[in-house]
Amino acid sequence: MGRFGVGQGLRRVEDVRFLTGQGRYSDDITLEGQSYAVLVRSPFAHAEITGIDLDDARAAPGVLGVFTAEDLRADGVGDIPCLVPMPGKNGGRTVMPPHPALARGRV
Repeated sequence: MGRFGVGQGLRRVEDVRFLTGQGRYSDDITLEGQSYAVLVRSPFAHAEITGIDLDDARAAPGVLGVFTAEDLRADGVGDIPCLVPMPGKNGGRTVMPPHPALARGRV
């Protein structure tokens, strides 16, 4: 068998620092002027979106922007394409429709 293969163990060099609490994660990094993104998810499965009230969110201190799927569409932001082709039955390709970046119509 070659140097690397399925099922072979790999020598890991980062374990000690993470097991001893010395590791750094991307969430540990704070930069000057850093902003955060928050996605609000629906508490209801398969629900129809009949309206979204953004007034309180937009008025909250420190908020830089609040966006819906319609805002993205108006700015020319399209759906997220599936870039990994999946094999289908009999060697054909599976149809992989684009996925909206934010829910629209239904969640």
